[in-house]
Amino acid sequence: MILKKTEGQNLIEYAIVVALVSAAMAAMSTYVFRSVQATQKAVTQEFANE
Repeated sequence: MILKKTEGQNLIEYAIVVALVSAAMAAMSTYVFRSVQATQKAVTQEFANE
């Protein structure tokens, strides 16, 4: 019975998952930043109108 070493394969799989999660968070941060800016602008305009 031949045993295969899978440590390298596991490391690559974890690296791919981390890369995908990082890319998703980077893409999402743009939309979150825009949302925060829009909320700040709306609050500023609301106070300016009073």
